[in-house]
Amino acid sequence: MSDPVPAIAALVRGQLDETPGEITADSALERDLRMNSAQVIDLLSLVEDHFGCTIEDEDLGNIHRIGDLASIVERGGAT
Repeated sequence: MSDPVPAIAALVRGQLDETPGEITADSALERDLRMNSAQVIDLLSLVEDHFGCTIEDEDLGNIHRIGDLASIVERGGAT
């Protein structure tokens, strides 16, 4: 599988009115991208739909950066 970060970054850009700078694996959802909790939940749903994966409840507390989402996508064997 190719690196999911660019695709996740594109999903984020499509969701935000204004994207603060470059989006990388180290970009923090709340601090760097200024996403509120509702936007994060929407992003999780978009990621699941786009990659055909499931984000488990036990993973929710560990998602703080774009790279955290990428790791879940990679672990889920999504295409």
